[in-house]
Amino acid sequence: MGDRLTILFTNIWLKSYGGSEVVVRDIAIGAMRRGHRPIVYTPAAGDFAQELRSKGVAVIEDLRMLAEAPDIIHAHHAIPCAEAIIRFPGVPAINVCQAFEYWVEAPVHFPQIGAYVAIDEACRDRLVHAGGIDPARVVVLRNSVDLRRVPPRPRPRPDRPQRALAFGKAAAVTEIRSACEALSIDFEAIGQAAGRVTSHPEAELVGFDLVFASARAALEALCCGCAVIVCDSRGMAGLVTSDNFDGLRERNFGLRSLTTPVGVDALVENIRRYDREDTAAVGARARIEADLEKLLDDFENLYAEILTGWRRPSITTGAHEAAVARFLHDYLPRHPNDPKWPGLDERAALRERCLQLETQLAGTVQEQQALRRRCTQLQNDLADAVREIQRRRAALR
Repeated sequence: MGDRLTILFTNIWLKSYGGSEVVVRDIAIGAMRRGHRPIVYTPAAGDFAQELRSKGVAVIEDLRMLAEAPDIIHAHHAIPCAEAIIRFPGVPAINVCQAFEYWVEAPVHFPQIGAYVAIDEACRDRLVHAGGIDPARVVVLRNSVDLRRVPPRPRPRPDRPQRALAFGKAAAVTEIRSACEALSIDFEAIGQAAGRVTSHPEAELVGFDLVFASARAALEALCCGCAVIVCDSRGMAGLVTSDNFDGLRERNFGLRSLTTPVGVDALVENIRRYDREDTAAVGARARIEADLEKLLDDFENLYAEILTGWRRPSITTGAHEAAVARFLHDYLPRHPNDPKWPGLDERAALRERCLQLETQLAGTVQEQQALRRRCTQLQNDLADAVREIQRRRAALR
């Protein structure tokens, strides 16, 4: 697509390293390299937003600050997606679904949305079967990796894995460390569960022979030339090989592929399947199929279909107003215990949990005080007994 576009991206947060954050960063910066003007709107900016700003991408936390309408809205997450569409009712949009479960990934229903994008078959089914979206309006565009961020591997692959990493969600799987220790493999972890997060994991991934990961994290590791065992706390798909790559890629190395329970024995078995030559072949294939430049081509083609092609949406005042009313009904909390906004339920659950913990703590404090009193009493009784023994000994003399 030759036209220079102003593209408004939305994401519910840009505070720290995470899946949707990385996707927005890579696509926005990639679009800018191609001559477009990306703007990113997030209600919650942080260190990750600063990385985008350092590359020249405008990041805003208030849509009122945007003085000019964009050409197209590239939206992630229901709330900021709807905010952008309501702010610019005449601008066409795409709505991207990147997860099968999270409520923020649910589709919103506006006439401005020319296409809904799913990253895998599970997300596609969520849009069509749970979200009620016409299948003709859904496009599957799989995750990608910006190969420009991947440095060369510092050493050749060994005949057997020597260094292993649990990356992303897999960092919470305790059995991985046990399996690596059983085979005398050095083990490390990067992820929220490990208390260690990095904004440039590619620089570290290339130093490992074997990586345990799922979803986009698994794809990153493959593109960094690592052997990958797909797993997280939800289950395991096993070692990625030339034979199973296509099926796992279709499922984004994610939820629908995690069909086997995670266990030390199963992990050890998969580690022993490591093959240096096949690892190289799978990595080369991943780099070809998951190259960010191909995804940027796909998005540019999709933008063109929406702006001037057969996907161009028909936007009428009545349809927009009805969509706004539906969105407000679905998402706006109208009373304190309204269950339609999961955030309220989560907050209420957290409050209840805090009360439970406070009650437990109060009970623990009372128990400690009772124990202290009992200990003091026992000490006094012991002192009295010692004095009595001393008195009797003195009397015997």
